[in-house]
Amino acid sequence: MLWSYRVFHDLDGYCIRIVYYERDKTLIGYQKEPAMPTGATAEDLFQEIEAFKQAFELPILTMEELDAELATRPPQPKKERSQNKTLDRVIAELDAEILT
Repeated sequence: MLWSYRVFHDLDGYCIRIVYYERDKTLIGYQKEPAMPTGATAEDLFQEIEAFKQAFELPILTMEELDAELATRPPQPKKERSQNKTLDRVIAELDAEILT
């Protein structure tokens, strides 16, 4: 997954939000709340503001157009989130490997 800062135009004015993409540049979604530059140091904050400035080099978006684009896509099947195994299962699998 990739992301970038993008300028949005809304009823309240302009703001920057994070937009998420697949590696093939297919839109995944976007952050509804505007982004805010932060940093642990002044240099970190400066770098974050520089990244915000790069958003102005791209076309301005609206939430409505991204919502419309996302609505045209068929729903993606949910991926199995947990592949965790219980400790008992891991021990049983290791015992089976040792016995073979």
